[in-house]
Amino acid sequence: MVRQQLPLDANPGRRDLNKARRRTAILDAFMGLLRTTPLENISIEAVAAQAEVAPATVYNLIGSRDLLLVACVDRVLDSLVDDLVRLSVVDDPLDAARRIVEQSCDAFIDDGDAFRQIVGAVNGIARAGQPISMDPAQLQVSAMRAAREIGLLKVDADPVAMGRQVFLSYNGAMFAWAARQLSDEGFRAAALHGLWTVLVASAADDHRDELSARASGAAARLVTAGYGSTAT
Repeated sequence: MVRQQLPLDANPGRRDLNKARRRTAILDAFMGLLRTTPLENISIEAVAAQAEVAPATVYNLIGSRDLLLVACVDRVLDSLVDDLVRLSVVDDPLDAARRIVEQSCDAFIDDGDAFRQIVGAVNGIARAGQPISMDPAQLQVSAMRAAREIGLLKVDADPVAMGRQVFLSYNGAMFAWAARQLSDEGFRAAALHGLWTVLVASAADDHRDELSARASGAAARLVTAGYGSTAT
């Protein structure tokens, strides 16, 4: 008896792998176009041609251009979180908090031509996918909690409120960067200034001067980057 062979695409695992590869090719193509072309001039047909798939495949696997934008943000956030969860917030929570901010900035700066357009356009667009398992704000909360436990912060400091405020400051810096109100260095400095300012407000007495100096240093970097002015 001759056993009938199933077509390759009847294998669910292979089918899913092929979908994932095509999805990656589509996002890579979209990012490539964003590096050189204004968003308003990029069509689904252009993305499909660059990815060597049919336009219907773009719609089926991801969706409209708005959903392509969201998918690009989701992808960089997923990759960022994968890197950040490896940080130890216990051994040196302040260093971990700093690195969370810096790596969050660099995740967008490293492909700035594309992500300036994406960040500028994606505000207000609902996320299409499932929420990422852990975001940078939650990691900051963990860092703040660890800092409180080893006495760097006041015993009544609220790690959740602090972590969220750091994240909001970072978001504000990111949107200013996307609007070209901040340079890459200004983006990093503004995000770090938000971090150190939040920490100063809840610092234990023995550590307030150190954290104030870090906040002042970030403020000076902002001025050097052309944003703001020195106090008079």
